[in-house]
Amino acid sequence: MTDRRPIEISFPIDQVNEIAEREAHAKRYYRPVYTMHKWWARRLGSVFRTMLLYSLADEEMSVGGERQSTFKEGNGLPEIDWENPDALWDYYLEDVDFDGKTVLDPFMGGGTSIVESLRLGCNAIGSELNPVAWFVVKKEVEPVDLDDLDAAFEELEASVGEEIQDYYRTECPHCDEYADAMYYFWVDELPCRNCGEDVALFKDYRLSNARSSKDDHYNVVCPDCWHVFETDDYRTDTTCPECTHEYVPKDAGNISRGSYTCPHCDEHPEMSIIESVERFGKAEKSLFAVEYYCPETDEKGYKPATEFDRDLFAEAEAELEAKQDELPIPTTERYRGSSDRIRNHGFERYDQMFNARQLICLSKLLSEIDSLENQNVKEFLLLAFSSSLEFNNILCEYNRTANKLEGIYKRHTITARPTPIENNIWGTEYGRGTFSGEFDKMRAGKEFCQNPYEKYVEDGETKQRDGVGKIEGFVTDDPDRIGDPVEGREDATYNVHLRCGTSEYLPVKDDSVDAVITDPPYFDNVMYSETADFYYVWLKQVLEDEYDHFTAELTPKASEVVSDPAGEDSVDTYRDEDHFVTGLTNVFNQANQKLKDDGIMAFTFHHKDPEGWSTVLKSVLEAGFYITALYPIRGEMRGSTHIHDKANIEYDMIVVCRDRVDDPETVSWRSLEDEIYFRAEEEITRLEESGSRLTQGDIFAVTMGKCLEVYSRHFPNVTHEGSEMSVDDAVGTIRDIVDEQLMEERIQTLSDEMDALSAVYLTYVLGRGDTVSYNSLNKDLRTRGVDVAELVTEHLLQQEGNQLAVLSPEKRAEAIEGKRDPLAIDRAHYLRYLYEADRLAQEFGKWSDSESIAALRRLAEIENDDEYADIADYVEERTDEQLDLDDF
Repeated sequence: MTDRRPIEISFPIDQVNEIAEREAHAKRYYRPVYTMHKWWARRLGSVFRTMLLYSLADEEMSVGGERQSTFKEGNGLPEIDWENPDALWDYYLEDVDFDGKTVLDPFMGGGTSIVESLRLGCNAIGSELNPVAWFVVKKEVEPVDLDDLDAAFEELEASVGEEIQDYYRTECPHCDEYADAMYYFWVDELPCRNCGEDVALFKDYRLSNARSSKDDHYNVVCPDCWHVFETDDYRTDTTCPECTHEYVPKDAGNISRGSYTCPHCDEHPEMSIIESVERFGKAEKSLFAVEYYCPETDEKGYKPATEFDRDLFAEAEAELEAKQDELPIPTTERYRGSSDRIRNHGFERYDQMFNARQLICLSKLLSEIDSLENQNVKEFLLLAFSSSLEFNNILCEYNRTANKLEGIYKRHTITARPTPIENNIWGTEYGRGTFSGEFDKMRAGKEFCQNPYEKYVEDGETKQRDGVGKIEGFVTDDPDRIGDPVEGREDATYNVHLRCGTSEYLPVKDDSVDAVITDPPYFDNVMYSETADFYYVWLKQVLEDEYDHFTAELTPKASEVVSDPAGEDSVDTYRDEDHFVTGLTNVFNQANQKLKDDGIMAFTFHHKDPEGWSTVLKSVLEAGFYITALYPIRGEMRGSTHIHDKANIEYDMIVVCRDRVDDPETVSWRSLEDEIYFRAEEEITRLEESGSRLTQGDIFAVTMGKCLEVYSRHFPNVTHEGSEMSVDDAVGTIRDIVDEQLMEERIQTLSDEMDALSAVYLTYVLGRGDTVSYNSLNKDLRTRGVDVAELVTEHLLQQEGNQLAVLSPEKRAEAIEGKRDPLAIDRAHYLRYLYEADRLAQEFGKWSDSESIAALRRLAEIENDDEYADIADYVEERTDEQLDLDDF
């Protein structure tokens, strides 16, 4: 067998991406264990399973109890050529057992590496600074009796569930019984600073889309009497059937861009919401509507809030007032950090993020969970409780397109909602994020652990293989006890050590780990410690007497490996780029020490900026590693909150590293530069011709990685003009080389499809954001012999001082109509304008040709917007139909 690991020779990119693409859109059905509780940027199980398989596989691995080296013919699995291990992919669906090899993840986060290691028969060591993540992973891997879980849930339902449900009733409009309140709709109210009247902060008065796909009605609210009723179109004149008030629901709102206007004043003065909060205090909230479900009539719908609904909430307020001192309510002050955008709206403590009914019901439920005797079962119920918090607070919103609740972390930052939604905490027949629903998700995760399966794609269809890798983790606080028998269990040994603390020191024996598989934090990443505090302050109420890492007021911040300039006002928690690089280097250095001589480190990396590449590469190299292979692999779900910026890359890079044993030979940058130049040209050509749907950002990132691999083999002995070539300088130069090659390839391809100016616009302008620096773009275009003024003259850009605004198709439409000879990009933009104006079918003919269709398809790729591709398909099909008729 070769000294190299299979992952250093090849990786089944296309095969695993085919599975990962589907898993990213349906995680709950591929691996329910990872949906038991939220954790951010959780990597895909299929990707990490493949990384582990290709990092650890050798002749000694077992499959179905038989060693691979002793396989007999006819077992259905191919023999592996370890010099060219492509056949290893056939083992992905098998119950592979690596017989206690040890995997370390120093940034375990949501635990994907830990869970997938256990499924492959490995021992797993995970380290994580954040106690919430530590607790989530602990419950993902620990076994539990499902009958005991069910019995505990039934006990809770009997003791407190019905009591909670009594607070979520409403009068049914269809019968004499009470219906279940699914969601309560609230609106913030602030006084007018001019006349003193209260102003309800409605952006518009649409409540929801049609109640079902069988009708096309909208549910709207009357601005005068707050009656809820149905209308055919919320964008046209509408009359309230209750008070006859006439208005346009879409246009009748009074807030925009952080300001509100007063409908009571003749001049409608515009006022800052934040300034009014500073003057009057946190906005009052008024209940105005209810979404209900009636079990008696099986009716589901919307209704205006009544006195009954308001009186019921008043009862909850009174009970909270009487019992709040004896209940576990988190009154801790919120951490001041980069995600703290709601403090300006008056939310200074964590209990202020919940209304009175939510606080009384949640704290009662938490108290009952805490009273359970079985500690393991208690912790699983606590996990479901914590998971439900995301959807049971006063900062949730209603998705009016999909008619569903969106949790507090629809985006990574917490945002104040002027029309927040209150969920039914225990749960009813419909709805999401309820405690009973989160219990079902948690239970499904543990059922998957006991009866695991692996989904795969065959002939375009998703299929399932059962019995692939049971998840049963026996956790020990002492890593030296891994492999020892579990007390009271003759059939089990300790196979997991989960450490809660910084990974800059790992109390694990040196040279004891077979592979480090991880997903390190990204430069300027989300501050998980801040977002996790929302869960932590509730978990602390039950766990602080059980675990030391739940005794602090909030989660630890100072040691978190992130760059957080927003925290610069705090000496204790300020984390700049040097902090990030130092911390990451220390962790990688620890990982290197723990690895065996033949071990490898493989990690996923996702960053579009060269600065991000520099920081991670610097840490890898200074920790004594060099890069041996890189692969592009599907990351999070396309369009997820973590990568909502259209300019971001969609793919992760798998970076494979080894310890640098020998000091590399000194080389000059000049000699290395030629090799990097040709590597970039070769890689871009390969990716462009691969047929994979890679964005321009993806191709840039993959090519950068391949070129950095060349540099890493010679670090630190790369010289330039008599001194050492720094990582920052190398990354910057490689970026320029890749950028130049990528632009040249793109321009050449586009120029064959359309006019030169359209090609330049699609290559150099799009993907850089809504505004572009004049100097930066002018510098780029000069090499093409193009003047920025040409793009301004063609109304593609609008100059605003030193910045250039990129104009949308809608803003360009009038200028395009007046052009005698429109560009390909003009015609593509106008087709998009027609589509948005519902005029495409009637007017596409004048604007459609091969060049405009090509431009539409390029726009779809660059903007990551499928609607451009749909328009291209439509006009191409209709044009072909017209040509067929003409021929006939």
